[in-house]
Amino acid sequence: MDNFGKIKSTYNFILAEAISTGNENKKATFKQYIKTIKENEGLNAQFNVYYNIESKIESDKFKALEYVNECISLLDKFDKKQIKESNKKLANAILSESFEIDDIRESLYNNIDTLIFTKKTHKTIDQIVEAKTAIVDYILANTKKEIGEGYGLPNSTLAEIAVDKFNEEYTELDESDVSAVNAVISTNESEKENFYKESIKECLTLVNTKISESSGDIKEKLLSTKENLLNRTYNTESFVSDISKILELKKHLNNN
Repeated sequence: MDNFGKIKSTYNFILAEAISTGNENKKATFKQYIKTIKENEGLNAQFNVYYNIESKIESDKFKALEYVNECISLLDKFDKKQIKESNKKLANAILSESFEIDDIRESLYNNIDTLIFTKKTHKTIDQIVEAKTAIVDYILANTKKEIGEGYGLPNSTLAEIAVDKFNEEYTELDESDVSAVNAVISTNESEKENFYKESIKECLTLVNTKISESSGDIKEKLLSTKENLLNRTYNTESFVSDISKILELKKHLNNN
């Protein structure tokens, strides 16, 4: 298994299992994977290519095609052989893991792999065009992934979707993110609502501190943010989107 899409999905599954079962070894395995991607520029760029294409939603066929071309071009400056070797190292670390992906994603990952690693010659043009066309068709048919649609699925499956949501920028999940994932996969509405309200309170505390230290336009913006937080209410239908925004705000406040 040296296809990065399959590797990425397997590592997401490993973290999902870690969250569902509390397995610290699997969580450590995922953190090492993230560390490796952060420290390897080629892997980092490859991650972005797969993530951008997989999550892209576009109704215009021409724009979708141009998007695919631009994404693939991000890897032009990297040695493809070195990227393949790095992929194999990531795969070798999880040989004991077994995770089946759906046919749509498997086809998408294979086609992206074709565009990245197939050398363009007169003999491979058809293969490249077919792969690119299939990816464009995927983008045109793609829809936003919603966790709320997944009730009835195993917790590990829901957690994998949540991992994609809260790990979009391939940063290590901090404690807030892990708590959010746990809340998302929980079927207990009370737990979700409590987590949501506690997150709001934490943001308000940070905002109040910033307000006391600020003046002028910055203070006005912070007051507006505070008002927005005070007006927020828990909504089960938009929980994933809402909590993502709150956690993003919390990180921004902590880092500035």
